[in-house]
Amino acid sequence: MSLQPPQGDVSQRVAIFAPTPQDAQICKQILDDVQIDVELCSSIDALCTAIASGVGVGLVGEDHLGDDEMQRVQDVLDRQPEWSDFPVLVLLGKKELSSSRVEQLLSLGNVTLVPCPLRIAVFVSKLRARLRDRRRQYAVRDLLIERRRAVDSAAIDARRLRMALQAGQMGVWEWSLKELYWSPAFYELFGFDESVKPDPDRCFERVHDDDRDELMRQWQASFDQGTELRMEFRITHPELGARWLSAVGEPVRGKSGRVMRHSGIIWDVTQRHTTERALLEAREQAEIANRAKSEFLANMSHEIRTPMTAILGYVDLIDEKVTTDDDVRDHIDTVRRNGKFLLAIINDILDLSKIEAGKFDLAIEPLSPNRLIEDVRSIMNVRAIENQIDLRVQYDGLVPEKIYTDPKRLKQILINLVGNAIKFTDRGSVTLAVSFDREINRIVFEVADTGIGMTSRQINRLFQPFSQADSSVSRTFGGTGLGLAISQRLAKIMGGEITVESEPGEGSCFHVAIDPGDISNARFVPLRAFEDLPHTVQATDDAPLACKVLLVDDRRDIRFLASRLLSNAGAVITEAEDGQEAVDRMQEMIRNDRVVDLILLDMQMPRLDGYRTAEQLRRLGFKGPIIALTADAMQGDMDRCLQCGCNDYLSKPIDSGLLLEKVRSFVRANPPL
Repeated sequence: MSLQPPQGDVSQRVAIFAPTPQDAQICKQILDDVQIDVELCSSIDALCTAIASGVGVGLVGEDHLGDDEMQRVQDVLDRQPEWSDFPVLVLLGKKELSSSRVEQLLSLGNVTLVPCPLRIAVFVSKLRARLRDRRRQYAVRDLLIERRRAVDSAAIDARRLRMALQAGQMGVWEWSLKELYWSPAFYELFGFDESVKPDPDRCFERVHDDDRDELMRQWQASFDQGTELRMEFRITHPELGARWLSAVGEPVRGKSGRVMRHSGIIWDVTQRHTTERALLEAREQAEIANRAKSEFLANMSHEIRTPMTAILGYVDLIDEKVTTDDDVRDHIDTVRRNGKFLLAIINDILDLSKIEAGKFDLAIEPLSPNRLIEDVRSIMNVRAIENQIDLRVQYDGLVPEKIYTDPKRLKQILINLVGNAIKFTDRGSVTLAVSFDREINRIVFEVADTGIGMTSRQINRLFQPFSQADSSVSRTFGGTGLGLAISQRLAKIMGGEITVESEPGEGSCFHVAIDPGDISNARFVPLRAFEDLPHTVQATDDAPLACKVLLVDDRRDIRFLASRLLSNAGAVITEAEDGQEAVDRMQEMIRNDRVVDLILLDMQMPRLDGYRTAEQLRRLGFKGPIIALTADAMQGDMDRCLQCGCNDYLSKPIDSGLLLEKVRSFVRANPPL
């Protein structure tokens, strides 16, 4: 039994079973003085236990090693690991030992006999040497353990690699100075029988003609320049036909720089290429469909807006002739009102289509929230009064004096929400409120009403195109169900969203949160309602136009209306039925030095459309203003008008006041000679 617990590094400890307790204490004192850790043992069993626990050296008196004790020590030494050569020091007595006894003691293995009397310096030196040996043995043990771990890890990695290659159906090749190896999966990928001897040329024979030269170049460069081989290429499989393979390989160089080995993996990527090709074809089809949709919308807009120009224009002409007949005037107002309603539907469809096509761009500019709210109130107050609804405006807290967004589209959202609130409220009020939420850095508009309200199911359908709360809403209140869908999409494009809270019979409250742009330097001010001053009608400019205008449109009724309007204002009109006729007339005017002052040009005409007409007119040398007449299908059409040489544009149906205003402004800026 050990007399004291082990301490410190056990491999540098000496286990002592001395001849006598007194000898044990003397040995301990000597070793303590030279700072060698000691473990005193009281029996041969304790010594064997210490040896088994891993002490560095065993010290035992020769008198304690009878035959039985020798066997027990031999047993424990035999159980030592293969890296261990345990050192045993035997303290001899005063009597001389026979040669057979010495041979018996040395048979234990790594045994050193220590004679008596004990010479301390020699004794300590021998112990230190044996402890150093023991430390080296432990170092060997650690190295063996590390190697074993590395071998085990390599085996695990190899097993995982095999599993990965099998799972990925990957083939392996390895070229060396001695041989070329192909794995079974490699044979399968190329469609070779396993009896075929590995040869790169056999592989190149099955590579597609368009890929073979590049693959051979990369293969050779990998050997000559030590570069990585990485390529996808096509092959002709004898059974599967055309296949796509992906190969990755790299060379291993020797000390001389010569490539000694080249290995890599190869796998089938046909499915990925098939999927990519299908996606590409689907994308191309989607782009074709999108272009067709845009062209359809442009044509639809032109084909509807052009006759609407005639309808509304001729209604205005009829209105000029009616003076006293109230019934006729009511009929005229009905036609005009429904014509404008039809235009509003067309505009909604076009807006939604532009948003879904990703062709909707915002025109960001500084905007006063105060002015915006008051403009909306001024526009919608007439409708509220007609419905006997109280329209209120509420300002909550400080709001940025200026925000940066698209004024036209933000006003469109608010007018839609306020218009809906008025439409669905039969009594009570509608409140338009504005505030600024600093936590989310958004300007927030709220439209609350005391109307019919909605159920949660109706709210879930609210922002879907062509969808209303339910069919009864459409029958009772009308509408296409596009307004809220467009408003929600506009709000998201403007960095926000629209949310709604509602209870049936209790009314609804719509919240619009919009990104205000960069307001880091903006002042926050309290907003106030503008004074309700009576609107004064600005005096119109009735001065004669006194200019010559070339009017180009393939529709006779449009030419008649525009010509009538401009002629009444004092302009001299020359007409052309299409773009080619306009170019011919311009050439004649230039020859006779009688060039018109301004051109009104329809953009969609047979033979020569307005875009190419404008370009040819500019090439002929016409310097005057060209105003495009467009159906306003897409914002890109407006940009295209300006890019081809037009100075401005008007959307159909033509607003007579706006037409005269634009013509006057251009004539004023470019007075006739």
